Amino acid sequence: MNHSGRWTCTVTGISVWAVIGLAGLLQAQGFPVSRAEPEFRKLLPFVRGWAQQNAGDEEFFKRWSLPFGPLTIQVTKGNHSEASSLKNLYLGVAGAAFKVDPMALANSFHCGPSCVEYRRADLKSKFARIEPLVSNFRALVRIRVIANWGMGDDFRVNDLFRIMGQQNLTQPSPIMGFVPSGVWTPVKDADEYMKSLGASPAKVREILREMRDLSLSALVADTGSVVRVVRVGIADNESGLLFATGDAAPHKKGDKLSDGREIILIEQLKPRVYFYETS
Repeated sequence: MNHSGRWTCTVTGISVWAVIGLAGLLQAQGFPVSRAEPEFRKLLPFVRGWAQQNAGDEEFFKRWSLPFGPLTIQVTKGNHSEASSLKNLYLGVAGAAFKVDPMALANSFHCGPSCVEYRRADLKSKFARIEPLVSNFRALVRIRVIANWGMGDDFRVNDLFRIMGQQNLTQPSPIMGFVPSGVWTPVKDADEYMKSLGASPAKVREILREMRDLSLSALVADTGSVVRVVRVGIADNESGLLFATGDAAPHKKGDKLSDGREIILIEQLKPRVYFYETS
């Protein structure tokens, strides 16, 4: 299926909640993080711009909602509770705009022990290819995130998003550190952007090809020199591998992370490599 849309769509501040059908909900409950509301409103033209021509396409929505994809926000300047609330609100807003039930997709992630075992076994079966992929990613010292959502040549490198042949660079919002934010700057050449980060475009694209072949959503440089290999997820729900450099586990079950995720499973697969799941 061919998809199209716009990076932004004009939505007035007064009508924004009415447009997405959440006015009554927010009037009853209030905005979850008051200082975030002005910046949150600025995120919505991007959602509306793409939802107008892709409404009802659940597969499109599911792919774009993969971790670090176009419909997933990072909250880099909040605490665990704030980040979790805002990420889930954004998922609901995006689902309303796309006319898709995002809660059903999120709930389907936690589908019981058999699903966990399938995801674990899938990653273990690919470990011989994932390990060198992580090494190659570590060598790109100024690249924090490489992500794809399995749609053509679309990808993300740090805060640059390539969508349907267009590249735009976002920047964290000043108050909440939203990524993407409401600010987008066109980038003529994605390869030149990669070079500006000291990375070979050919090596980045090789990593992306391997990620697509392995059905991996994202490679992320976490704190403590940990590399997070995200297989799949939506909102706070993730499943993947953690590659540590030291002998201590990077997290323990029950840890509530500042980005809104909570560790619900972590187990060592081999020295310095851990399978994890979050909610």
